[in-house]
Amino acid sequence: MNINKLSIINGILLFILAGVITASAIYLTPLKHLNVLEPTIDDIKPAEFYERYKANPDQYVLLDVRGTGSYNRLHAAGSESQPLHTLYTERLFLPKNTDKTIVFICSGGVASGVAYHYLEHHGFLNVQRIEGGIEAWELAGLPTESTTTN
Repeated sequence: MNINKLSIINGILLFILAGVITASAIYLTPLKHLNVLEPTIDDIKPAEFYERYKANPDQYVLLDVRGTGSYNRLHAAGSESQPLHTLYTERLFLPKNTDKTIVFICSGGVASGVAYHYLEHHGFLNVQRIEGGIEAWELAGLPTESTTTN
C-alpha cells in the first residue's frame, strides 16, 4: 500500500475515533443533561383542540393532570383524570408514538408542562398541551363536566 492510501485510512480511523470519544464524553457523563436550547412545548389553543377532538375523538387521549378533587369539581368534557404523580407508572400504559395524540390539561398550564416534558423525556413524541389549561378552556366557552354530587 502506498503512503497516500495509508494516510487516508489513518485519517478516517482518527475521525471515527474522535467521534466515538466525543459521543462517549456526552452520553457517559453529566454533559448529556446539559440543555443547549430551551426545550419547547407543543401548545394548542383550547378551541382549536376541541374542534379537532370533536371531528376525531379516537385520535386523542385528553388527560387532566390536576388532583382528583379539582378534576371532580370541574373538568374539560371528554378528559380523563390522570393526576401528575401517577404518570410514573401510568406512562407504561399510554399510547407511545402512535397515531393517538396525548393532550395534557391542568389549571393554567404549569402541571401539564411538567407532564409534557416527563413523557417527552421517556421518548413520547405524540404529546401536546392545552394552552392556558382549564381556565382558558372555560374562557373559550368549551364544554365542561363535573363528577361531584351536591
